[in-house]
Amino acid sequence: MGEGEEDDASLRPSARHCGLADTELERQSELDLVAYARLSGFFAQLLAGETPEALAETVAVAVRGLVPCSGVVVQHLNDATGALVPLASSGDAYGDESMTIPLVALGRVGGSLSVYRDGLPFTDAEVRFVGRFADAAGLVLESARTRAKLSQLAQTDDLTGMLNRRGFFDAAERELARAAREGDDTALLVIDVDDLKHVNDRHGHSVGDELLARVAQTLAARTRRGDIIGRLGGDEFAVVLPGATMESAVNLAEELEHLFANADVEVAGGPVSVTASVGVAGTGGTRTGIVRLLARADVDMYRKKRKRKGEPGP
Repeated sequence: MGEGEEDDASLRPSARHCGLADTELERQSELDLVAYARLSGFFAQLLAGETPEALAETVAVAVRGLVPCSGVVVQHLNDATGALVPLASSGDAYGDESMTIPLVALGRVGGSLSVYRDGLPFTDAEVRFVGRFADAAGLVLESARTRAKLSQLAQTDDLTGMLNRRGFFDAAERELARAAREGDDTALLVIDVDDLKHVNDRHGHSVGDELLARVAQTLAARTRRGDIIGRLGGDEFAVVLPGATMESAVNLAEELEHLFANADVEVAGGPVSVTASVGVAGTGGTRTGIVRLLARADVDMYRKKRKRKGEPGP
């Protein structure tokens, strides 16, 4: 070795170091291939109309299956509260070691992906791998959430916030099919607001709209979680009561008619009240479609309306 030359052996990585680096690169390459294969599957699920919850479950299961860990949790950001809320999980969310990666879409954090395990810290390759999943998951979940919101808006009545006719029919048919399979009773109420046209003509549509909103609020307050409420159009509402007998449905109909009569709206000339006729029909535990059930409830509703007005029956 000549004068001024240095032995650069210390600057060259050792054979052992090269072996570790090669192993790490090989491991990263393997994870990259698997990651891209799984990511293509996520986008296929998105195109198939998967819900955000189903997609989050797929992400959690996939990460847990590919990265040694005790559990994975996918959370989304609640827009109203700003808090992270669990959307899906796989395994147990505990361990000495953990990593949490934000789910970002369109420059906005929409949630997080957390991985837990006991023992060895996560390697750089594992962190990069989970990061790739998080990048794709953020985009896919945001797209699924947007699609779900648009679908909900398409089935929601703007004035009352209840299901519109389309949304109500879809939900009602699903519930009636379930009840038929399990032999459960189901009852249906049809609510028709009396003389709404007269209110609109005399006091304006804003007062009529407020009366309709009051009717919707009363229905929401006096029905159970799981009951299906919809505004079918104009002055007509309907409620599916899963598990309800005809007797309990008739009792609820009578109570609602009394409550509607006290749902006043204050205007310049004094309070404006509304009455409503509530028709009832039941399945008796047999398979009945929503159209037929509505027709039977309509007959009962018009009978009560004529009786209230003192008109002769059919």
